[in-house]
Amino acid sequence: MSTHSSTEIEYAFETFVEGCQRLIDEHFAARFTNLTPPEIVVHPGRVYWKVVSQDAPDEVGRGQSSVFGFVRKADGAIFKPATWKAPFTKGETAIRGNVTDHANGLESVTPYGVVYAR
Repeated sequence: MSTHSSTEIEYAFETFVEGCQRLIDEHFAARFTNLTPPEIVVHPGRVYWKVVSQDAPDEVGRGQSSVFGFVRKADGAIFKPATWKAPFTKGETAIRGNVTDHANGLESVTPYGVVYAR
């Protein structure tokens, strides 16, 4: 398990979410200046935080959402999504980073979500 306390992991997770939003905002400002960047929203679960990228609603009030990734609450491990409800946890490449890493796990994400195994 983690050598970090739950308070340290929660703080690192908040910093991770803020960093993901900043990454998306900068990407859209540089490449898609006429579009509104999606907002990162957190859906807490029992075991994982689900990090969701949520588009702004259109004229009819509909907005699209997609799972950006999952973070395990116990140790801050970052996972790519397997489905809307669950992270990909199979195999040795399941964990893509950790929110307690030196860059708060931001090396394991792109503006579109958690990276595939390298």
